[in-house]
Amino acid sequence: MTIVEFSKKERRSIVLAVSVGNLLEWYEIYLYVYWAPIISKLFFHCSSDLMGLIYTYLIFGLGFLARPLGGVFFGRLGDRIGRKKAMILSLVIMIFPTFITGLLPTFKQIGHFAPCILALMRILQAFPAGGELPGAACYLYESARRDNRKYLSSWSSVGFQMGILLSTLECFFLERFLPTKDLLEWGWRVSFLVGGLIGLLGLFLRCKLHETPLFQEMVKHEKVVREPLISVFRKNKVNLFRASFFCVLNSASFYLITVNFPMYFSQIFASNSRLGLIVTSVILLIITLPLPFFGVLAEKYSYKKMLIYSTIGSILLLFPLYLAMNSASLLLMSITVFFFSLLFACISAIIPYAICDVFPTYSRFTCVGVSFNVVDALIGGFTPAIALVLLRTTGNRGSICWFLFACALISLFSYFKIKESPKGEVESF
Repeated sequence: MTIVEFSKKERRSIVLAVSVGNLLEWYEIYLYVYWAPIISKLFFHCSSDLMGLIYTYLIFGLGFLARPLGGVFFGRLGDRIGRKKAMILSLVIMIFPTFITGLLPTFKQIGHFAPCILALMRILQAFPAGGELPGAACYLYESARRDNRKYLSSWSSVGFQMGILLSTLECFFLERFLPTKDLLEWGWRVSFLVGGLIGLLGLFLRCKLHETPLFQEMVKHEKVVREPLISVFRKNKVNLFRASFFCVLNSASFYLITVNFPMYFSQIFASNSRLGLIVTSVILLIITLPLPFFGVLAEKYSYKKMLIYSTIGSILLLFPLYLAMNSASLLLMSITVFFFSLLFACISAIIPYAICDVFPTYSRFTCVGVSFNVVDALIGGFTPAIALVLLRTTGNRGSICWFLFACALISLFSYFKIKESPKGEVESF
């Protein structure tokens, strides 16, 4: 098979074009998260702020249920007509609900229709988003040499982290410079409208991409498979479970770190949400900056051992994390969250390569889309709501650690089953 060689300029262009689409997806998702306190007041009429927030996060989780369908649809499309075309289409469809969310009427204007339309926009945005991160992971994996795939694949995690960081900084400055009244009336809407412009930029960059070399080779050798979806699932059922289990801890930790931790910091150490935004920005930098570094380490050392050791480390940190979440110690909370976020970054950098590597090229996009999105829908997307429900039920912030413990055990078991591909192994279609 032809060995793919790209110049540094070409690699930068590939990473940038792929990342901007991921940036929009997660920029929009976390705008919803960060404006949740405002959205809960504008779109729900509840007896308490906590109940309004729970309903808001339930709609957040509801949107994620559409992601597996989007993963199947765009994955199937990507395996048949190409990764590039599927990624362009998913971005085109994702732009519209992002923009429309910024124009929605509130509960005061149309009553109970407001949360219903909000939920519809979440679903319409989540459906094409189901093909975004899997598409980025497959594209980068298939555009790299075999001896460089772990490193290049790690950049698929950088794109969505940057999207979250951008939305966080934007929310911070809007809160900093806008009066509360303006923020409630129109300020939060600006963020979603800007998201539409970011999508157009991503669309322009993606149109300049080439198709992945592995997909081109597959077309050239007439290996594109058009068999029924159920047959694809049947052939890959074992690896579908394996890849899904790979993502469990990664997904739960991600939403807990970026949604609930900042909320806990704000509740314990301050009376406003600005501290939460500052904490989120710092956490995202801790997670994002070392991602390519961990990708480089995975090229030199066993990525299987890196996943196992990082997961064991996360399990060992759960007890101090439990104590930190129930104490008013800023130092203990900061140190624990720092190390927990660093271990998460290691796992997050390797997961895109790990789930892509277990599937053949002819069904990779579809199977990665299903594996990633099913876990994100059932576990990740509902983690913020689960944490709030556990808090309301037990009165204990640290109760979410038991949920993380169960997720960690599932992923740890799956990591022990990884069989690393020998160097120099010939790619199979």
